[in-house]
Amino acid sequence: PVRFRFVLYSWSSVASSTSSMTGSGRAARPTSSGPDLPPGTRLRAAEELDLDDLTDLWERAARTSHGFMADGDFADAAPYIRDALLPSMDVWVVEDGTGALGFAGARTDAGLTHLELLYVDPPAHGRGIGTALVDHVRPTSVEVYAGNAHGLGFYASHGFRPLRSHTHDAFGRPFPVVHLVRPG
Repeated sequence: PVRFRFVLYSWSSVASSTSSMTGSGRAARPTSSGPDLPPGTRLRAAEELDLDDLTDLWERAARTSHGFMADGDFADAAPYIRDALLPSMDVWVVEDGTGALGFAGARTDAGLTHLELLYVDPPAHGRGIGTALVDHVRPTSVEVYAGNAHGLGFYASHGFRPLRSHTHDAFGRPFPVVHLVRPG
């Protein structure tokens, strides 16, 4: 079963949105002091209809930061991203009138939120979308490919520090991963 439930946040009416629910049934985080988004954009919870677009956005963004991967790595991962990973977590989307500009997927357990996915469409880089998503999700941990220097720098600038590393990624491929944590 898909966990997505559509929730729309229009930043001009944020105060009326705080009683909405995320895909997991948890109350949405208050957004009255929510992230600053570029004009004309909004933040919402993903829905099942977003799966294809978010998977495409993931691939475009990952290809810019995961240059150590071959084309086959992306082709192998895409069905898993679309059909297993995205539907298994809370996913938030920043969009404008043309479509999704970025998204974050996270899981919360015992009050700690792990950021599983954060991808911004390459033409939207540098507009504050990744920061807005991190500010909204408020993760305490994230894993980043060691070969993704841009991602490591982004998370370091948001207070994350290395805790441990792994020699293989979640797919069992020999791509080292760094587990980062951020003090509460």
